[in-house]
Amino acid sequence: MSSDQPELYRSSVIGIHHVGMSVSDLQASIEFYTEALGISLQAVTEKMQHDNGNLGFSAPSNSAVLAFPNGYLKLSEYDRSDLPPSAVLPVKGPGITHVCYQSPTSEDIYQRLMDGGATPVSRGQQPVHLLGQGVYYAYARDHDGIMYETEHLDHAPFEGPIWFSHVALVSPDLDRLVEFYSLLFDTEPNRRTNRASGPRFDEVAGYDDVMIRAAWFDIGNMILEMWQFVNPVTPEPEKPPSIEDLGYNKVAFEVSELHKEYERLTALGVAFLSSPTMSVDGWEVCLRDPDGNLISLIQPQTEAGLSVSHLKQKTW
Repeated sequence: MSSDQPELYRSSVIGIHHVGMSVSDLQASIEFYTEALGISLQAVTEKMQHDNGNLGFSAPSNSAVLAFPNGYLKLSEYDRSDLPPSAVLPVKGPGITHVCYQSPTSEDIYQRLMDGGATPVSRGQQPVHLLGQGVYYAYARDHDGIMYETEHLDHAPFEGPIWFSHVALVSPDLDRLVEFYSLLFDTEPNRRTNRASGPRFDEVAGYDDVMIRAAWFDIGNMILEMWQFVNPVTPEPEKPPSIEDLGYNKVAFEVSELHKEYERLTALGVAFLSSPTMSVDGWEVCLRDPDGNLISLIQPQTEAGLSVSHLKQKTW
């Protein structure tokens, strides 16, 4: 968009505020991630009384926020007594398939998570040296079957033992998803590729003859990563996932001007599940992307302190 457009029509997204995850046992998940990754428990909210119905989804019985140097992971436990078992989301999606934890190779967070009870998805006993650039990749699942990625870096560009690198969306239509998020962020992706394949990709993904298209948006503190599996084919989503289903259930983007952002996107034809309302995270408004993934825009309350503007930013 041209530089002389009014401020109302400029995106104010400043980063990924948090990735939400629905878990079966909040305390077990807190222990698994904090002990293996060496991160801190930022906040716990028990028996939440606020009504998330105004946001378009139900409230968890309790939740916890895990703090990384550059972002937050929000774990939520829901009453699942009347719900059917959640299916494990395949690597090929569709949906929010994983988040990525990066560390210097010497930290070996892959093995620490394995020692904590994770199960491997990638082939082999160690992370895969995928592109010969000193980065070693592996997928694995926690005790709920929720997948995550670890990346070991021989030459980490960040200080400290760990970095909350990215969240990944896998879509049956990459172009459609890129178009939506380009509108949301008011910018094009930083990188795209229409062909990623080879034996090393097979090892990481756990499929034979993998072929992938991909795009990446670099959003201040983290990366939003998008994949489309050409082989095996990413299926169309059957219906929007329920927030109570085990797995990643929301990606929240922090904005500096929530109400202006709501007006900007509404004027561009974006449909919201709610109007801006106050949640435990601050002013928040929810919507779904073209694949049905739940996302939200958040403007934190100043006194809450949970703002990515206070955290480390990606500078490389």
